[in-house]
Order: sequence, then structure tokens, then C-alpha cells
Amino acid sequence: MTIWEYDVKEIRFSEWSKAKEDLNSLGTEGWELIKFADEIDENGMIAAVFKRPVDYVDASF
Repeated sequence: MTIWEYDVKEIRFSEWSKAKEDLNSLGTEGWELIKFADEIDENGMIAAVFKRPVDYVDASF
């Protein structure tokens, strides 16, 4: 059974080249983008949800 960890990051979409760099960096760390928020906020930011498999099983699970 795969155990996942999740994280929510804010990505600045008003600067696409920086957003692309950030997304690629997260991908190399094993994070998979699973959802974007529906709207960009007034600061050009959008919430993005990522997941990646956990490499170990915590005994508390």
C-alpha cells in the first residue's frame, strides 16, 4: 500500500517563468501536482496541492 504525504504551496502565476521553475523543482523532489485552486488571488498567487509517496512507514499509522 502506498502512503502519501501532501503539501499545499502558493505559486505566483503572474511570473510564469518563475512558476514553471518552481513547479519543475517540486517535481524533481518527487512532488506530483494534483490540484490547482480555481482562482488566482489579487497578488497573482494560486494555491496548488501536491502529493508524493512516503519512503517510510511511521509506526503511528
